[in-house]
Amino acid sequence: MTQEGVPKKEESLEKMQESIPTAEEVRAVFEQLLSGKEFEEGRKHEDEKGLWLWEIVVKGRDGSYSEYAYVRKGRYAPLPGKSRGIEARDTAVCVAFYDADGMPGGGETVARFEEGAWKLLP
Repeated sequence: MTQEGVPKKEESLEKMQESIPTAEEVRAVFEQLLSGKEFEEGRKHEDEKGLWLWEIVVKGRDGSYSEYAYVRKGRYAPLPGKSRGIEARDTAVCVAFYDADGMPGGGETVARFEEGAWKLLP
């Protein structure tokens, strides 16, 4: 039994689907976060929905570096050479800091994609 004026379930699910940032939008976020610093592209992976992983590296003068990673919300199979898959609760950009010896020194989420727009975090 259906009621007039009540949307079909399929229509409701389509409207609720989360939008996915394009590669150009992700690049714009990287550029905004880096304030003009140059970066090198690392891994970049797409699926049928679009970009789901993009890593970039910003090198410091002393050999240290920062690795920024965009990951789209979802579960992904292991990448070649890795034993575990990737799972992301949010669509976000995170940064990890490494010293000149490649030792990690912390990290944080610096931008999150919420309700169809990027939010830079303090």
